[in-house]
Amino acid sequence: MPAMFSYALSTDEEQDDEIANYERKYLTWVAEPPDSSLGNLSSSSSSAPYLPNASTSALTLEELRRTQVLDAVLATDDLYDILGVSHDSSSLEKVNLRRAYLTRSKACHPDKFPNNPKATFAFQKVAVAYDVLSKPSSRRLYDSRSSSSNYDYFAARPTSHAEETFRGVVLGVINDFLDGDIEVIRTLLKAINDINPALKLGEDGIDSVLTTLDSIRERALTCRTCVYALHAQLSHLVEVQHAFRQLSYFDLLGRSRLTIRLTRITLGLPLAVEKALIAEQLNYPDGKEKKLPRDNRIFPQRLTLLIHALDIVLERVERTIPGPLF
Repeated sequence: MPAMFSYALSTDEEQDDEIANYERKYLTWVAEPPDSSLGNLSSSSSSAPYLPNASTSALTLEELRRTQVLDAVLATDDLYDILGVSHDSSSLEKVNLRRAYLTRSKACHPDKFPNNPKATFAFQKVAVAYDVLSKPSSRRLYDSRSSSSNYDYFAARPTSHAEETFRGVVLGVINDFLDGDIEVIRTLLKAINDINPALKLGEDGIDSVLTTLDSIRERALTCRTCVYALHAQLSHLVEVQHAFRQLSYFDLLGRSRLTIRLTRITLGLPLAVEKALIAEQLNYPDGKEKKLPRDNRIFPQRLTLLIHALDIVLERVERTIPGPLF
């Protein structure tokens, strides 16, 4: 692994140029959906990352996939089908239910269908399905219901329920990640610092990055914009975690590749939040925008530049590891 790190690193001058001209490509993760209702539509792209600069055909494919998910959710009242999970116990584990919810809510989010009022109802149905199936007591009650029961699970929830569920799942993913897998990120950052001292990362730099990640949790508690900004990134993070769990313990290259991808997505969380918050400040009702001074950014500029540098190094390392793209 150290050899791969060394091979991926360039001269200080080249790295400085890249950081100065850095424009982050937000990593996304196209994974096979939790159910098979989409057929072969997503299978052709399930092993490759989907980037915002992808071709028009890829964009059309993504839009078509979202529309199919929306239609599938609206067409049924079965909570398992709405969430896209089966009745077996492994599908109903917390991590798998969260993954299914994030995938469905992302596809059905009203922001994706601004001219379709039915998207709001689909988003609410996904929230209800997750809320019922994620609690063993309510799931048993739902499973034991009579086939002739006319109880409307969706009407029984207040309109604010979907937003509360959405925030709760996002915070749950953040909390579990920061309380567990964050140590994997720390270890990898230390390795990068040891092999590439030109980054001048040091223990203080590593701590500042991890502290910033922890501050995101606090922002998400009260900031609706932050929650929505984190949704897409956390969906990708959960998919990488799921793929990681499927690997053999002896698949060292695969595990290394996914650890790097996990780190890159994690480092992108502060950038996604900052971008969303600045955009919110820039937009005014009259449609005009006001340019904020550089020192008005959410996070210190040095920290942002440090994250940029780390992402550049990690991208190079990722390209050196043989195997399929993720």
